[in-house]
Amino acid sequence: MMHRDGGLRRVTGVASGLATIAALTFGPAVVGSRAQAPVGAGSDAPTAAAASTFVAPAEARLKDDVSFLADDAQEGRAPGTKGIEASAEYIARQFKDAGLQPPAGGDGYFQKFTISGQPRLGETPDLIAKAAGDAVIRGVAKADFNALAIGSTGALDAAPIVFAGYGITADRPEKNLKYDDYAGVDAAGKAVLVIRREPQQNDEASPFDGKKTSDFATFRHKATNAFQHGAAMLLVVNDLAGLGSDRDVLLNLGSAGSESQTKLPVVHVTRDFADKLLKAAGEPTLAELEGRIDKDLKPLSRELKGVTLTGRVTIDRPAVETKNVVGVLEGAGPKSGETIVVGGHYDHLGRGGLLSGSLAFLSTDVHNGADDNASGTSLTLELARRLGARRDPPARRIVFIGFSGEERGLLGSQYYVDHPLYPLASTVAMVNFDMVGRMDDKKELTMIGTGTSPGFTELVDVLGKDSGMTIKKVAGMTDGFGGSDHQSFYAKDVPVLFAFTGIHPDYHRPSDDWQKINYGGMARIADYVELILLDLVRRPERPEFTRISTPRHNAGASQSASTGMSVTLGVMPDYADESKAGMKLSNVRDGGPAAKAGIKGGDVIIAIGGKPIATIYDYMESLGRYKPGEVVDVLVKRDGQEVKIPVELGKANAAPRQ
Repeated sequence: MMHRDGGLRRVTGVASGLATIAALTFGPAVVGSRAQAPVGAGSDAPTAAAASTFVAPAEARLKDDVSFLADDAQEGRAPGTKGIEASAEYIARQFKDAGLQPPAGGDGYFQKFTISGQPRLGETPDLIAKAAGDAVIRGVAKADFNALAIGSTGALDAAPIVFAGYGITADRPEKNLKYDDYAGVDAAGKAVLVIRREPQQNDEASPFDGKKTSDFATFRHKATNAFQHGAAMLLVVNDLAGLGSDRDVLLNLGSAGSESQTKLPVVHVTRDFADKLLKAAGEPTLAELEGRIDKDLKPLSRELKGVTLTGRVTIDRPAVETKNVVGVLEGAGPKSGETIVVGGHYDHLGRGGLLSGSLAFLSTDVHNGADDNASGTSLTLELARRLGARRDPPARRIVFIGFSGEERGLLGSQYYVDHPLYPLASTVAMVNFDMVGRMDDKKELTMIGTGTSPGFTELVDVLGKDSGMTIKKVAGMTDGFGGSDHQSFYAKDVPVLFAFTGIHPDYHRPSDDWQKINYGGMARIADYVELILLDLVRRPERPEFTRISTPRHNAGASQSASTGMSVTLGVMPDYADESKAGMKLSNVRDGGPAAKAGIKGGDVIIAIGGKPIATIYDYMESLGRYKPGEVVDVLVKRDGQEVKIPVELGKANAAPRQ
């Protein structure tokens, strides 16, 4: 538990600036530009060997780091690219120059791990239909059809075909919308042919969302809907309204996204190929069916009698090696076996893509990620330089980490906590930086995680008084969940603090460039967080971990904000699990709906409301059908047994960072 007399209380009466606070609380500290600090100025001054690190002021150092990491040459720092490898080497070199040592058990400064890489076709895909009288409709790959990477490897043999309109099931009473393309048809074990987008796409009066594209038009909805109706393969064909005057063009393998979002094979077929299937069954043309559905919003789904489909799709996802970059400042004294982790992720979105998280629709431009998260990486490097330059070693070990794989689901930090280079039992705190480069004129800095240890709230407030910033603590976001790497540590009972300056219009877009960063604001944050770290390093007792029971109304803030869902279970998916046997949970939010109902970390969700769940996309789609306060049966697999658990769903609130 925090020693209030020996740690924080000595600070509360001081109101004369950060340098004074540092001196009274921690001993002499060098704040701001280290070029102004003489080498002999006390035990906290830089050593002669490290003095050259601080020739330039903090703003210049931070700008150098961000502009390197967010340069086009780094290709958006997506795992598997030359750019992220160059970035990792750069971070390691900065750690070395700051006097940090490589970690015990690491590969130099690197902790290597593998993630699934970019998809590629395995065997040439097949798609052959047979109709009455032994007629054969043979699809030609790249001419009549293409496999899509959003699907999975799979095959079917002489399976019936169901035409399921737009593949939509929508029940939205508030919009007077009740529409179901699967009503009255059995899709189990069959190939399902659906049209892209949605009915009445160009009608402002459409109950879907006027001329705007609603969630029902997404590949995710169509794929989950087909899977949950038992389909064996999903065939998607371009809609006539969407084509306009353009010719019917097939999507390439990765055009709809590079990550698998369903366990079904998904194939894009031409309108001509779809018309051949319909004609073989004696059905109207695709254009006729579209026109009739669009006219009165009445589904025209039916099985294509006498027509069967045999097909095979093989999509390989070879493993890609990536790495966390780790530098260690060893401690000295009785607390030197305890560890404080300081870090931020250095990966980003590469050139974007539908499932990369990019918010620039169909853009293939480099997403430089200057704020997200070259800024947090640079702040980590700046603090490594400052603390590494102090003459005396810290009382506790400080481990600085640049995480990879965060944009893929916190993969790097999850790998670290699953394979810690220093024991988690003696890891006393984790401080995370993610998007700290856009401080505006209000000079606000948001600190999350203050509820994870007694006294953290007072600590960030007291040190914030003379920081020149307004320290903002977001209600309901004090328990460690929040969509960035600190979450992995919180799940392992490590107290956390998370700093960020907010979302902005360039978030996850190619326009997040280094020229837009507020380097003066970053230097101010570095001054402030340096003092926080000094407190954590020097306080007599380690911070006590607190797991907060979140208030009911706020139980899902971090989980659902980026999905558009109005409800939450309050769970943390295990993004590293690729079994597709359901959605495995790494943890559940204390006080959230899942925890209250008895769902646990390690459970695998396999159904919600009687609908099967194989991926996180199925999970998000399924939850989107419900409202807060509704009770739904969640089927989980636990220790090899299926357990049905009724859960009262909570309300999802907006999170500040996803």
